[in-house]
Amino acid sequence: MKASALLVTLVAAVVLRALLVPAVVVAAGSETSGMVWEKHGDWHLNGSPDALRLGEAIPPGGLVTAGAEGPAHSIVILLPDGQRMLCECFEANTCSQGFRVPAITPQPQPAVWEMFVAVRNVLLLRPATAETAFPAPTGPAAMAVNSEIVAAVNAQGEISIASALRVLPSGHYSLSVSRDEPTAAAARPSVQTLDWSTAQKKAQVRVGGPGLYRIRVLDQAYVPRFEVEVLATSAASLPGETAGLKQARAAVLDWSRIHGGWSLHGFLRVYLESRLAALSR
Repeated sequence: MKASALLVTLVAAVVLRALLVPAVVVAAGSETSGMVWEKHGDWHLNGSPDALRLGEAIPPGGLVTAGAEGPAHSIVILLPDGQRMLCECFEANTCSQGFRVPAITPQPQPAVWEMFVAVRNVLLLRPATAETAFPAPTGPAAMAVNSEIVAAVNAQGEISIASALRVLPSGHYSLSVSRDEPTAAAARPSVQTLDWSTAQKKAQVRVGGPGLYRIRVLDQAYVPRFEVEVLATSAASLPGETAGLKQARAAVLDWSRIHGGWSLHGFLRVYLESRLAALSR
């Protein structure tokens, strides 16, 4: 019997920066726990017959086991103290032995926990069969630079994405603009043009109104150069939302810089989705 392959990355506690994120409602008496960030194959918690899904709470000390119907299983569990746990197994016997979730220490600051819960709640809305937060890009799109920003919508229904394009060479580009919201009606992306210069301070894009948008920047050969995730909001909300995104990015970069493995752009994309939900309430 070949030995099980096990990769477990336990990220040590980090001094977290305070996140100025607007409050998310957390149930009184709730205890801190981790969440399922990615999974392949069926995984179960503490012997439950129910398969785990994205965003599901994973308590410290919990035993995570995998089914045996596939050739390989993996799961990524994120913890709100900065730990990241990656488990893999390939055989029925070893998959059933399971992996024990570590303790969360120190306890996260309230703002960090609120952000974590907000991201978790968004993932819970994904279909039960979802394996990742977003489909993995393929082909040329996989080489595009990813960026996440907050922008104010002006009276003409436009936003500026200049802050995301600072390393884009000057030139003529096309834009594919689409809503990135689960509840948005399916529609073909709108196509716009952009004449860009690295010296300009604005890059106007028509979006129509507040919302979450995915903007793809393509060069003249139709090669995707940038994928920009934008939370379009009111001018009044802009300072707070910008500060929240900046500090959420700083926290994930701290975790990833020291220990590696965190999905910066994926996490921030879900974070912006959670902020859209909060602003819509």
